[in-house]
Amino acid sequence: MAGKKLLGLIASYRRLGNAEIAVKAVAEQMEGWELSMIRLSQLTILPCKGCYACLLPGIKCNLKDDMDWLLERMAEADAILVAAPNYVLGPVGIMKMMADRALQAGPYCDRLNATKTAVILTLGREDYRGYADTALVAQVSALGMNVSAVELLYGTHPGEIALMSDFDEKIARLRRSLIDDAATLPQAGNRCPRCHSDLFRVREGGLECALCKSLARQEGERLDFYYFHPEFGKEGKKEHMQWLLGKKEEYLKIKEKLGAIQNRYREGNWLKPPGKN
Repeated sequence: MAGKKLLGLIASYRRLGNAEIAVKAVAEQMEGWELSMIRLSQLTILPCKGCYACLLPGIKCNLKDDMDWLLERMAEADAILVAAPNYVLGPVGIMKMMADRALQAGPYCDRLNATKTAVILTLGREDYRGYADTALVAQVSALGMNVSAVELLYGTHPGEIALMSDFDEKIARLRRSLIDDAATLPQAGNRCPRCHSDLFRVREGGLECALCKSLARQEGERLDFYYFHPEFGKEGKKEHMQWLLGKKEEYLKIKEKLGAIQNRYREGNWLKPPGKN
């Protein structure tokens, strides 16, 4: 009998780097699971053009790249590990390129939402974490993936993460987040329990999650969450997709007015490198 399928998405451009090692370390602890990996740097993922064509029934994205193939592989997995390095206070850019194709991922959302996904951020220093882990989780979630855990693994040199004293503990937590029947492991006191964000805006009466608008009051070193905005729940996401479809239909009604505005601002002095048309 074939084992369950674990898919590792490696966002690092470094071979045998910390992201790859972290995924393989988790897989070592998942007996009966078969690990397959995709090195995202080897894929062609083009920028979304914002045409909304993929929102219409029966129409696929017209960009000729590897994104649809990637979504198919993700939908086939029983669990997913996403590992990415921190570049300049945020996750490596290919993750944002993937997240921008979120509308294309719409047909896969039900399958991906039923598949547990653990997120790993590798970085050299806590001082330069910035918004990297929160952004990475947001980008993964944008594709419809069900994030069950996020861990930060520290190390600059390839393999250095395995020298850290808490490496085995974090790997074990990642493993449990993927195979436990419980929906999600308990969250750290400073993260939103719904979207795993640790970025908040000050609002009257408390703090608002910067991603999903959950509200919390600070209780000592922990946050007590008392409201979860329906827009970012499962039904709210479906309603948002319907709103986008409505905007597509709205465009057909007002495109002449919009065209007149575009024509007014059509001209401009564009600077281009030599040889660029």
